Order: sequence, then C-alpha cells, then structure tokens
Amino acid sequence: MSNIIFLDLDGVLITTPSWKADQIDVDGYSMFNKKCVENFNLLTENLECEIWLSSTRRMTKNLEEFRKIFSNRNIEKEIAGFLPIPKSYNTPRIDEIESFLRKEKVGNFLILDDDSSLHKLGEENKKYWVRTHLTIGFDSEKLAEAKNIITNLWKL
Repeated sequence: MSNIIFLDLDGVLITTPSWKADQIDVDGYSMFNKKCVENFNLLTENLECEIWLSSTRRMTKNLEEFRKIFSNRNIEKEIAGFLPIPKSYNTPRIDEIESFLRKEKVGNFLILDDDSSLHKLGEENKKYWVRTHLTIGFDSEKLAEAKNIITNLWKL
C-alpha cells in the first residue's frame, strides 16, 4: 500500500461544535469549513497518497456517496477507502488505526484527527498524528505540522 492519510471529518474538516447542529450544504450533507478544505488541498496537492476515511461518519454513507460529497466541497484528492468498519460502534479510533497498520503494508502514513484516544498510540505511530481541535480543524498551524511530518518522517 502506498502513502496513506487517515482522515477524520469532525474536528478536521467539519468544525461545528458538538453542542450545535451541523450546518447543511446544498447537497443535504454537513458543511465543511472552507479554510480547512483549502489547507487539506494544499497538503495533498502533488503528494502521492491515498485518503482513507477514519471518521465514524463512514458508517452512514458508502464510498461513492462520500466521493461525491468531497467533490461537491472542492476536495481535489478522491477518497481511496474507509478504515474497516468495526463490529462494535464503540471501538476506539486507536484500535481501528493500529489494527489496520498491523494488517496492511503501509508505506508512510499521516493521521489527521481530533480523537483524544490517539494519545495512547505507540510512540512509533504517535509521531505521525496531527491532533486538531474540534472547533478549529485543519488550520494553517496544523497544515505546517502535517507538512513537517511528511518532509521529515516519510520516506519518499
């Protein structure tokens, strides 16, 4: 498998506070933060990578539906796949990601996520995590952090 970006949505591209209802876009799905989308596009332009959706929202739509949603929001890189759907809805994100990394031959990876369970990632994996904030998302500071990981840790 090639270079992978594990992408969460809430707290990365969707920055609506959890105590508020999502704003809905013209296609009937949650609105994405335009600045976060711009930063994500800046990260992925000219980068050989696959986008794998890790968000729990992957349990509500199929891959083609998400590809259309991303296209409607001007995300330039297409989603390649989903982290496997766990048997239990309460499976911590850390378990999903670490299980995937154990089973698949991943070249390089980056985790864009606000999930605090990822603090418990093993040190060898934790350094690839960019922790975003629920209401700020993938801002310019997090873009710089992600680029730093790619530049200094990825074997390109």
